[in-house]
This record gives sequence, C-alpha cells and structure tokens, in this order.
Amino acid sequence: MSNVLTRHSQLMTIIEPVLNDMPASTLKHALFEAFWAEEEALVDIEQAFEQLTSRRQSPQVLRKFFASWSKTNNSAVSVSGLANRITLLARSEQGSAAADQLYRACGSLQRITDEDLGALGNTLHAELFYNMATPLCGDDQWLLKENCLPSAQAFKDWTDARRLRDRDLLQGLLTTLIHEVYTHGEVEFILPLYQQWFVRDMGVPHDKARATVAWVTVHTGGTESNHFAHAVAAVSEFVEAMHISIDPQAARGIFTDYLRRKATVMNECAQLLR
Repeated sequence: MSNVLTRHSQLMTIIEPVLNDMPASTLKHALFEAFWAEEEALVDIEQAFEQLTSRRQSPQVLRKFFASWSKTNNSAVSVSGLANRITLLARSEQGSAAADQLYRACGSLQRITDEDLGALGNTLHAELFYNMATPLCGDDQWLLKENCLPSAQAFKDWTDARRLRDRDLLQGLLTTLIHEVYTHGEVEFILPLYQQWFVRDMGVPHDKARATVAWVTVHTGGTESNHFAHAVAAVSEFVEAMHISIDPQAARGIFTDYLRRKATVMNECAQLLR
C-alpha cells in the first residue's frame, strides 16, 4: 500500500455524488464507511493508472496489465448467473408476492448486463475490450492465461464465488453493488488519461483513437451510475421479498474486501511498469 495519506482520492470525488443520491439507509452508510476507510487503496489504484499512462509501455508489460485488469472488470456473465439463481428461487415461490419481487430483482440485474451482452443491439463489450487491448499490446497474446497475474485471477474467482456459489444470495448482490459504483469512478477517472496516452505515447492514429477507447467511453456519462441504481433496486427488492435486513457490518466487510482486492491487483500491475 502507498503511504500517501495527504492526497485525496479523485475516485472518491467521482463516486461520492452518486452515493449522496441514495436515500438514507444502512446500505448507504456502509458504502460510505467502506470507501472512506479504503481511501488509501483508491489512491494506490489511481497511481497505477497514472503510471501506466505516463509513457509508452512494452508489449510484454501491456499483455500482463490488460490480461489482469480485464479480470477485475469482466462481470456480466456472473451477474447474469446470479439472476439465474434468483429466478430459480422465485420459481420455488411461484404465485406468491415474494416471487413477483424476486423476478423484479432479476429484472434489475438484467438491466445491468444489457449493454455488456449486446441485448440492445450494440457491440458486445468483450469485443470492445479486445479492440482496445489488442492494438495497444501489438497482438492478442494478452488473452493467454499465463499473462494473468494470480491476484487478478483470485479477484475474479472471489467475485464469481460471491455471485454464483455463496449460499447467501445477498452476498452476490452486495458484491455487484460495490462493483458498479466503483467502476463508475474508475472509467470516469481513466477516460482522459487513456485518450491522451493512446495517441501521445502508444501510436494510435487520431482517426482510430475514438474506436480504440470505446470500451471506456461506453461505460461513462452515467452508464455505470445507472447500473448502480439497478443494483440498489435489486438489493431492495430481494431483501423485501425474503423479509431480511442488511447487516451493516457484514455489508461493509464485503465492500472493503472488494476494494482491497482490487487495489492488490492494481498495485501488482503497477510493479510490472517499473
């Protein structure tokens, strides 16, 4: 972890307004507490992206960076899997008010993944990521598993396990919640860095820069904050249907764990750049 404690996180500056728009709740308080507690981790993440975009990087380093970073962003399949699990639960409650609420929770999760999976007729986001990473790396060897850092695979395994294997479905919903609001901050933060870096240092022609950075731009301008609102709705609908309440300490634990794991991956990516 960095010892820079005087620098205020720019990610927090982007994320806080979205959290402020939430109605007062245990969930809102837990999110704020987690982000405040992990501000140093957020600064570390910012510095990793700043280091990446400070100069031209070698193909070998970029292959590992994009292979690893992609593992922290690629969530659509497991979010869809979580919706499947909730649908199965709803079927077991068929005809009840709870079933209706559970199906609404599924609907909210599906609105998170519509764009990623091309359901609106747009390009699959996996294809957009490929179109960004491949020209920068010089080839598509970044797709090889050997280029992925163990910490990045561990991050992906952890988030997938929360959504797809944890017996408590709320764990997966809360993991999705923190992912969506964090990602809103990340894409807004990196967009200007990437736009300059692609052309200035990485040799992307001006006329191809927009298409190359498209994976980032499609997630900005309210896309991820809207996804976060759908994640909030999914959690609300689920807890109402199941007549449960959110344990603030447990929720805060998931949120801080997510941010620490993300920071670990980005710190190790930054070490590759030195």
